[in-house]
Amino acid sequence: MGTDYDQLKAALKEPSLNAKLFSSQFGLEAKKHRILTNGRASRYPYPENLRSRQYNIYLNSGYTDDMMDFETGPVVGAKNAVRQLKMLEQIVISHLRSDERLWPLSMAPGPTYQHDLEYLQTAFTKKWDQETHDYLGKKYGIVQEILGDVHVNFSLDGELINEIYHRFYADRYPNRIDFQNHLYFKLAQKFYLYQWLFTYLYGASPVSEDMPHSIPEDLELPVRSLRCSDYGDDNFTNEQVTYTSYDQHFAELKHFMDNGTYYSMKEFFGPVRLRRHNHDMHDIDGALHKGIDYLEFRNFDLDPLSRTGISDDTINFLELMLLNSILSPLPDNLEERLAEAKKRNNEVALQKPKEQLPWMHEEAMQLIAELQNFIVEFNAPREYQLALKFVQRRVDDPSLTLSGQLADQLENGDLLSFGLKIANDRYTKNINFQHPLQAISDVYSDDVQQLVKAAIELGVQIDLQPTQVVLYVGDHQESYNAQATFDFSKGARDVILSDFPEVQDFQEK
Repeated sequence: MGTDYDQLKAALKEPSLNAKLFSSQFGLEAKKHRILTNGRASRYPYPENLRSRQYNIYLNSGYTDDMMDFETGPVVGAKNAVRQLKMLEQIVISHLRSDERLWPLSMAPGPTYQHDLEYLQTAFTKKWDQETHDYLGKKYGIVQEILGDVHVNFSLDGELINEIYHRFYADRYPNRIDFQNHLYFKLAQKFYLYQWLFTYLYGASPVSEDMPHSIPEDLELPVRSLRCSDYGDDNFTNEQVTYTSYDQHFAELKHFMDNGTYYSMKEFFGPVRLRRHNHDMHDIDGALHKGIDYLEFRNFDLDPLSRTGISDDTINFLELMLLNSILSPLPDNLEERLAEAKKRNNEVALQKPKEQLPWMHEEAMQLIAELQNFIVEFNAPREYQLALKFVQRRVDDPSLTLSGQLADQLENGDLLSFGLKIANDRYTKNINFQHPLQAISDVYSDDVQQLVKAAIELGVQIDLQPTQVVLYVGDHQESYNAQATFDFSKGARDVILSDFPEVQDFQEK
């Protein structure tokens, strides 16, 4: 991007800009199966009190009705994002039947693969999305479509982008939006170059031996991450979009949409997508004209060792790498390095969980040293240092990676017993919590927690502030003190419907 990095670094050490540097926003999307306590797919309908899948921005179902989709709103910091995901999971678990659980792994349990795939092909009741469902199922097949995962949505502080543009790039880009688009694309390229490291650290889909024949018979299991490999959640070989250049990336994406290869931008399954909030997924030119405003990282298996499927440390390490990428150039031989990066990621994904090639350790340690310098130079908050130390331990010892730990839990070639134990333990813990929303019980009264719970169930937008909660439906908003009490004689939901009568119009029929 033709940057004088020394001047940019000096600017980002200024107190006002330095604070904005560490003010990135995150939104999390997680997909988890509802299963029965024997590992079969749940055939219970989508929980009836979680209304309005067509409108609810937090809770939904995925390709099949048994797969829960959790989606948090954008908030500053990893801790706040994970906190929201904990809230959503507690709400869903409170609505499960007594023999239902949330499966904590990306690969479905063996009994589901053995007995339920035919059922899951048609277990879909969102009629407004039927055409897309049928298209994806026919093209990619049920096995790919029911993979669980976590997507991390990331955006830089808007004032930070604005200040960097006006001070350093106003003479190189025609406007701030064009600069913002190119900046986000650079960060996407940087992530792509290190995708293999994220797969090494966080890959967690070694695969069940009951998996159907969608992988080569000679592939020796377990691997590090089937989902992150070329056999996982990916486009066909001749339908992939490159990250070589900004112009080429969007030209290829537009070409595939124009000729019908992709039904929309959502069919691009690359490890990172460039997105715009609340924008038509068929309109690439419009998104670029208005401005890409977040990156969607799709490279994360569900982490079964973290309550929600992803940890604060994972998100903090991702943020640290991205912030450092603002201040470091792309390699000169970029096209070659990007091609090599894709091969490396597949190689790492299909390795034995406790294997590591010499180049992996060497290159990971080079990045860690670079990030350590970044932490010191920009006085990063303590959580980033802790996240980096966690990464370094896993780089030094592959048995500490997620897949390394899962390898020790395999029984008869699968993770059924391990997964069911975690699912049962989390179910029990959640239904025994002492507060309606345990994750926010330190800040908000139990009544406010119940109000927030009801709002989420009804698809009302929430904004958790230090001293109050603000609820939104369109332009209509209501504020409630953090320690407020209510008359819940008719239930918390009745209070929401009284304050927001328009929500009645959004109930799913």
